[in-house]
Order: sequence, then C-alpha cells, then structure tokens
Amino acid sequence: MKKIKEYFREFAGQEKVARFLIETGLSVEGGNIYCNGVNISPSKLGRLLEVDRRTVSSTVDTIESNPELASIFRNLRATAFFKDVAMNTDAGLIEVIPKDPHRTGILAGISEVIAGLGISIRQSITEDPEFMEAPRLFIITEEPVPVEAIEDMRNVEGVMSVTIY
Repeated sequence: MKKIKEYFREFAGQEKVARFLIETGLSVEGGNIYCNGVNISPSKLGRLLEVDRRTVSSTVDTIESNPELASIFRNLRATAFFKDVAMNTDAGLIEVIPKDPHRTGILAGISEVIAGLGISIRQSITEDPEFMEAPRLFIITEEPVPVEAIEDMRNVEGVMSVTIY
C-alpha cells in the first residue's frame, strides 16, 4: 500500500479519492468506479469527499494509466463489515489497538484467547497502517466475549489496549 501513497503524494485531492476507494473496496475499470459491479457516479463521489468531480475523474485516469495501480484497483471488492451491527445481534465485538501495527502475532494471540473460551470468530478486519494513523483490529465473535478475557488479551505481546463492546 506504500506504493499507492507514493503515486498520489503530490496530489492531495487524488490521494483522498484513492484512499477512499481502497478503504471502501471500490474498484476502477474502463474509466468507471464500481462497488461490486454497480457503477458509482464521479459527481456523487466528489460531493461525498468534498472534491471536484474532475478530481475523481483524474484519479481514475491516473490509476488506469499505470499498470501496477490498475491491477490493484481493478481487483478491489467491497466487503460487509459487521462492526456497527454486532451489538444489535447476539454477536460480540472486540477492538484492539496495537503498540506497533506492523508487529506479527497480535491477531494470532487474540484469536488464541477467544478460542480458549470456546467462542468462534465470525469476522476480523484490520485497518491498513499505511492509510490510518492509529489502525485498529476489529474482531466480531459468534457470541459476546466475557469482560474477564480483557486482561488475557491485553497481555498478548504487542497489544496496547483492548475494548469489548
């Protein structure tokens, strides 16, 4: 993802659009922006991001003129993220803030604690450290995780904080 930031470093508006495309899984192909095959209007996207529609179109042109970028953005797909609905169901939600988001083993350690409780993980999503200043790990579990497990999760190497919702 560092490469993507490098390509747009000198164009703040285009970087904003490219970042949004990555974060939401919107793809670019044939001069258009898609959400899992549904065409997204550059004007509407520009209004949402508070940039001119021409900035959105320029971003698409930049992506498609570079084979490396095109191969990345062509293959993006939006994925349902259950973070905001977990508490409205019988699922559990855990938020983990790492000390260093590049450290290996954090997800494995947290998963081990959850598995030790006999609880299944339904989804885990991490925010990209190249695009987020303070990336977090979100884990949605089959059922709520007991608050008593927080201490075990905090003791996982590399974890700064854990919140169970």
